[in-house]
Amino acid sequence: MTKQENLHFGGRVAIVTGAGSGMGREHALMLASRGARVVANDISTDGAKHTVESIHEAGGTAVVDTHDIVTHAPELVQTAIDSFGRLDIVINNAGIARFGRMWEMDKDQWWQVFDTHLRGTFEVARHAMPHLIASGTGRLINISSSAMLGVPMASPYSAAKAAIWGLGNSLAMEAREFGVQVSTVQPSAWTPMTEAAFDNPAVLKVLREQLPPRAVSAFVTWLAHQDTTVYGECFQVSGVSAGRTTFAAMERIRIDEATPEAWAANAENLMRDRALTPLRNTNESFRAELVFLDPSMESEIPLDASSVTK
Repeated sequence: MTKQENLHFGGRVAIVTGAGSGMGREHALMLASRGARVVANDISTDGAKHTVESIHEAGGTAVVDTHDIVTHAPELVQTAIDSFGRLDIVINNAGIARFGRMWEMDKDQWWQVFDTHLRGTFEVARHAMPHLIASGTGRLINISSSAMLGVPMASPYSAAKAAIWGLGNSLAMEAREFGVQVSTVQPSAWTPMTEAAFDNPAVLKVLREQLPPRAVSAFVTWLAHQDTTVYGECFQVSGVSAGRTTFAAMERIRIDEATPEAWAANAENLMRDRALTPLRNTNESFRAELVFLDPSMESEIPLDASSVTK
């Protein structure tokens, strides 16, 4: 498949959360333009309606859904089934941001941000999964962020995006045996949310000119397509560029005896930069620990195993 215009969904049904504005709206518009029937979910009724109206004007098919993804995910999924009789694709995009120091933020506001991202993703994925399995070409795409690495004044957002990354890695391994492809995307794009996060004019200029949300939608739409065989990884996407992202660990060091004093004596050595080893899942991480301590474990735990407990 070399021409983007050949990528068509043939009436498959997609839920896009947070589809009333920003990247969610662009995901919904592009999926619909390629023949998907879309459930445009957003707690903003006006935003969801605007997206659906735009899809209709372009000759596509879509319905509005305004259920809260945290508390009413079953009803959202049911909207797809009642409207179109099936569900093939879920794009877990919805999210909010609030800023402040963790210990100074209102506790309920902190959890609202975290829950919207993580619990919303979990609830929608959980209730959609039986239908994605039944589809035969089920696709689940969760939206994380490079903010998972840590952002000052945005701890609930960072924590939730890190949790979504871990959740996606686990779901990819759990769902693949049932034919559902799960992927995680960390997008960088200009949206009203990112506009508010930066005050550097040069950064904002590049965001507006080179990182349109539609560019991320092109990648998401490709991942969601029934013929795409790439999945199970986390991809950082910005403009016309993308890269696979992974957790990595520096080369380990060994001490003679497990004492606090030994670690104190080796602190400088521990903090020295070393070569990085990619670790795509818990098995690879734990395997590396065991092999370092006991090289005979090299043959005991296969690299392609999903769990060291099996």
